Parts: sequence; C-alpha cells; structure tokens
Amino acid sequence: MSVQALIEFTLWLTLPYLAFGFFWTVVHPDKVSELEAQWKAVLPSGGEIAFGEATVLWPVVLLLPSTCGAPGQ
Repeated sequence: MSVQALIEFTLWLTLPYLAFGFFWTVVHPDKVSELEAQWKAVLPSGGEIAFGEATVLWPVVLLLPSTCGAPGQ
C-alpha cells in the first residue's frame, strides 16, 4: 500500500466525520455557546475557536459533561 493510498483513505474517512460534526454543531448551538463562554474566560478573543472545536471534537462534546467544576464549587 502506497503513501498516496493511505492519504486518500484517511481523507475518505475524515470527510464524513467532519460533515457530521458540522451538522451536529449547527443543530446544537447551546453547546457551542457554552464552549464559547469557557474560551472567553481564558482568551478574550477565544470565542471563535468554539465552533471549530465543537465541529472537530463532537464525540467528546457529546459524551462529556458540559462543565467540569472543581470539587467544592
């Protein structure tokens, strides 16, 4: 198997993953706004990162709780 075939295989797997991630992000704007608020607490201009993060990491956002607070908070 050549490197070119591996790259093509990876792209064919990545495209449906990102398409579903984009769809999931558009359908769940509440999760994106939660991520945006968390990013803005760390970086003043970090809100723009939230949409890309939710699109790429949609399985993580789907499975993990929305906030991970420290004990006692």
